[in-house]
Amino acid sequence: MSRQASSDYADHIPGRATTSPKEEDRPPCLFVAGHAAFQRKAVWTRLEASGNRVCRFTGPAALLAAIESTSPDVIFCEVNAVPEPTFELLNRLAAVQSDACVILMGPDLGAEQVARCLRDGAFDYLTVPAPTTRVLDSLQKGLINRQAFQAVRDLSGQLAQVNASLAGERDVLRQWNIKLSLLNHLTQALAGPLNSESIARSLFNGLAGLVPVDVIGLGRPDPHRVWTWSRTAAYEAQEQRVRAHLLSRFNAQAAPVSQAQAEVRRWSSGLPETEQPAQMTIPLTFSPNSQGLLYVERQQGAFSESELQLLSMVGTSLSLALHNAAIHQQMQELASRDGLTGLLNRRALEEVLSRELKAGTRYRASACLILVDVDHFKQVNDLFGHVGGDRVLQRIATVMQEAVRDTDSVGRYGGEEFGIVLPHTDLARAAVLAERLRDQIEHHTFDVDGGSVKITVSVGIAQIPDTTIGTVLEWMAAADAALYEAKGCGRNGVVIHTTDGAAVVASGF
Repeated sequence: MSRQASSDYADHIPGRATTSPKEEDRPPCLFVAGHAAFQRKAVWTRLEASGNRVCRFTGPAALLAAIESTSPDVIFCEVNAVPEPTFELLNRLAAVQSDACVILMGPDLGAEQVARCLRDGAFDYLTVPAPTTRVLDSLQKGLINRQAFQAVRDLSGQLAQVNASLAGERDVLRQWNIKLSLLNHLTQALAGPLNSESIARSLFNGLAGLVPVDVIGLGRPDPHRVWTWSRTAAYEAQEQRVRAHLLSRFNAQAAPVSQAQAEVRRWSSGLPETEQPAQMTIPLTFSPNSQGLLYVERQQGAFSESELQLLSMVGTSLSLALHNAAIHQQMQELASRDGLTGLLNRRALEEVLSRELKAGTRYRASACLILVDVDHFKQVNDLFGHVGGDRVLQRIATVMQEAVRDTDSVGRYGGEEFGIVLPHTDLARAAVLAERLRDQIEHHTFDVDGGSVKITVSVGIAQIPDTTIGTVLEWMAAADAALYEAKGCGRNGVVIHTTDGAAVVASGF
């Protein structure tokens, strides 16, 4: 990034959200804590060149000492492979009531550790090496989030002053205090969970108590999701109208909702003008190119200015909560997926098996495990190399994924072996699927650089409930034994494991 580009970017970084004009004009103050190599990163120099104040520290102790005299806007902190010192720093910052936005940079700690960092007060976690654009983007979002936090804090301070000086408005201020308390509880409820479903439930449970509303709608892109709520069954028709509008808006749009599209507007309710409900639409910004909507309406009375402020604050907290949930979901997906094929990895597949085994034990629900092994796959690698072999595995994974139902789970068991879990499926239907899959692969031509290849697979099936199967390992061993029998019978066939342990040839060979 050139000096000019860095300066242009700095024009978009907001200053400190204070009441002093001098403070507002002052560029952000950034604290950077870490080893010498971390302090020498080019991005800090570029930020200094664009007018930002950058203070560097060798560790948490020096940084905490400096906070006593200087209040930073943003803290960039290096995280080591052992994150406990970072957790301690976050707790210390919370203890001194620092309102700095904390952005952590370090190695991939896994979803659970990163989630703990976010819960303990960090705004973002950047896995190194992080591109300069990613660092600057996180900085901009952090400053915007800090401004929103300071706005809420300043509003609370102003309320305290008014309460002390205007005794005659004590009842009004008491109600406002209650609203702020409810807002605080709602904000905490939104920040707690790391999945969008729980966040939506927390919103519906808390928002109606904060601002009286009849219908709430929430929509977000990437992935497209819509949630709705109504106060009683009497508003079910209004709720369905809002839901239909959000579904059409988010499912039909390839492009994100723009700021102009997301302004407060009246949605047609089919009622006469005199009976139109009070409505408000709040844009939820997740990133510059991703925006959702929070919609509320009520039949009786327009929204007051204070209610509009409260709803706007809820929108800010909701945006951050859904953003964090999306990051957490992405990390969970990465942790459960096979890097080559995108299917479930072995650990995730075993978790599905464990869930189905428990359901089978408790409810006597049938389920089948299909193991699929590519025949003579070593010859493919020998002929086309491992890159060609990987492409064949990827195409086989696609064929399998397209052949199953949405309720089925497909995973890579290891190497050239795959597993398919079929809930609520008996052996007869599992055998039909297995044979269809075997036949599709046998008659499919796999194009590889420099040529093409024909592939066959051997398939083993095991069903629960089964008196010989009581654990996940026993279930997998039963299917594996059937697969081994299919290999022994000449490959390119399907074999079923039965209760008495006998292998029944279902097809092929």
